[in-house]
Amino acid sequence: MTRTESRLFPLPVVLLAVALIGLPWADGGRSPAGQVALVLALAAAGAMALLTGRPAWPPRLTPLFVVGVLLIIASAFHTLLWDRTIQTVLLLSAYVVAGSLTVRGVRDDPRTERAVLDTCLISGLLVVGFGIVWYYRGSEPGFYATVLVGPFGYPNAMAGFLLLASGAAVASLPGDRSRLERAAAVVGCALFPAGLYLTRSRGAVLAACVGVLIWALLERERWWARRWLWGGTAALFVAGGLYLMGHRLVGLLWFVWPGGATEGGDTSVQWRLSILKWTWAMIRDHPWVGVGPGAFSVALTHYQQIPYTSGENPHNLYLEIAAEYGLAVAILAGLALLICLARAALAGRRLPLAHATRTRRMVLVAALAAFATHNGMDLDWSFPAIALTSVVLLGLTVAGSRHPSTERPRRRMSPIRTAAVLLALAVVAGVAAARYGSAVLVTQGRTELAAGHVAGAEKNLVRARWLNPFSFSAHYWLAWTRLRAGDPQGALAAAERTLWSAPQDPNAHALVGEMALAGGHWEAATAAYRHAVELAPAAHLSYHAGLVEALASLGRSAESIHAYERVASLFTPERVLTSEARCLAPGDRYLFARMSRIAARLYEQVADPAGRQAATARAALLARPDARGICAVTDRPGQTSPEAVIGSFWRGWTEGGWPWAERYLLHPTRRPDLGTGSQPVRLAWIHSLLGGERSATVRYEVEIGNADARTIRCARTVTRFTREGWLLSESPSLEPGSCKP
Repeated sequence: MTRTESRLFPLPVVLLAVALIGLPWADGGRSPAGQVALVLALAAAGAMALLTGRPAWPPRLTPLFVVGVLLIIASAFHTLLWDRTIQTVLLLSAYVVAGSLTVRGVRDDPRTERAVLDTCLISGLLVVGFGIVWYYRGSEPGFYATVLVGPFGYPNAMAGFLLLASGAAVASLPGDRSRLERAAAVVGCALFPAGLYLTRSRGAVLAACVGVLIWALLERERWWARRWLWGGTAALFVAGGLYLMGHRLVGLLWFVWPGGATEGGDTSVQWRLSILKWTWAMIRDHPWVGVGPGAFSVALTHYQQIPYTSGENPHNLYLEIAAEYGLAVAILAGLALLICLARAALAGRRLPLAHATRTRRMVLVAALAAFATHNGMDLDWSFPAIALTSVVLLGLTVAGSRHPSTERPRRRMSPIRTAAVLLALAVVAGVAAARYGSAVLVTQGRTELAAGHVAGAEKNLVRARWLNPFSFSAHYWLAWTRLRAGDPQGALAAAERTLWSAPQDPNAHALVGEMALAGGHWEAATAAYRHAVELAPAAHLSYHAGLVEALASLGRSAESIHAYERVASLFTPERVLTSEARCLAPGDRYLFARMSRIAARLYEQVADPAGRQAATARAALLARPDARGICAVTDRPGQTSPEAVIGSFWRGWTEGGWPWAERYLLHPTRRPDLGTGSQPVRLAWIHSLLGGERSATVRYEVEIGNADARTIRCARTVTRFTREGWLLSESPSLEPGSCKP
């Protein structure tokens, strides 16, 4: 029988509680600071538990766990992307430590269950409380401004977290808790469903229905005597859930019916099922060891068939595990979860009906079942804060599934095993700290580069690359820094380093092509862009644009035209102009317009007037300023998009001079230099747009003067999305002549 050794909680349990409360505020644990804090905190907790024996950690290794670890190691050595794989393995190590510490802590000291469950409840109350306050005060302008996102920035992730928090709240209601704990649980039971509704997550509603059904089956003795009352309530609950699911069920049936949709993008369901189809193709090609932990996003580009239909995960945790680690790991993980929940449910049903422990255990089993259901429809596990909470709640559930009489007495670990575990924890902590240092140096390098301090930026980025040689961002920004410093050969060398760590990543090949193109190495650019296009033809329009430009620069007109016609058949103008393309890649329409101008010249060289006319018309269509918002939508006239506010600025300049134009500036700044006099200015066409939902840098051509004396200037403007709509963050800067690539 276990006994309490001290009135104080062990420090490893305290560190675990701090991580549970603090991690959601680091972008759901996705920020570099959040990830390194999680790994370092859990590594320190594991080392303290090992050295002090409180709790008795680590547990004995089971054959199932050893087999799973060996399969993960095999998958890691076959990865397509080392950088993501290392980060994923670090997070998995932290989750294993957290889960095992929870299990051992509860078995060594029963108070640990109460402390950890209260921590999950407090974390949920803080997240939903501040999230609702932000929601009603007016969220940050953006695509998710009208739904509850909390610190996660994504409504479905918030919904997944609330499913777990709801389980912690209901599990804290039994009478063996203090009044304060039960009062907090009651508040949570009121706030968490309200927050779940405000996320507008239909998948979470369906998962909650599954959780309630699981609980009803496990605790059927409680409600069977009043089955008509409870049955009617359940029917109303299901009807409300089906109403909230709405058209997605219809879209799902239409998609899977023979002869249904063949292209993604019309609805969210069709978009997700398209990715699921490609994921299954990925699993068929890599059934044993997968594509590597964390490498799904790169592998998906190899299978993507429809532009603007991609993602970092397939919105299905189980298929993602099968794709990244192999079918064997996915089967083992699914069986392990089912066994853990089944054993916990059976152990709970052996207790008396009125026993508080039985009530708590059944609630946690139902909450985890609901969370597992939601993971089949969304990306909860991609947020470390949510994954950590689920692992801890699973540890609480598993800890009580074993009868105390079956516990084996503690045995002192051998010095060799102790040293091995400490060494592993030290390596994990060291790698995590080095990666975080690299991320900080990359951020500093980008800041230096933006300020024009090229030497300082290069120094920081070289250090970042030394700390994390697999970092794509370090190589990427180092290449651009050297290019800006006038060293195109050094920029190309920095870009080529990415091929060493990620030879199957089309982005690495595209970076090499971009640096080679900027340095005038046309053959190298052609080879690099061709590799990128062959690996991922539907991933990015920029791969094809680089190939067309490189071939045209080499004078290989026929090949360049063939490459242009290939991209025009895949990235059709109709597809490039869709709302999905506008949200995901708002600059693609203008990139396609520039490609079409190049193609028009090439068609003229090969004496193809029909092709030249079609390419010219396509360029004119796509280069027109787009007034639609980028993901987020605002109704303010003339400020609905970066292009719209630029047009409004110059229109105000023409109609009322500088006082009218500066109304569209975010901050007072200098007047643009247009030469002598106040001349009328008209926005002609857009050359390029770089940015996204909240900010964008636009290059464009303006026509200055009247029709009889008109000059062309190339302008560059930085825009920002605010509560007042899009505004110019600074006065436009103008260059002589037309815009050049």
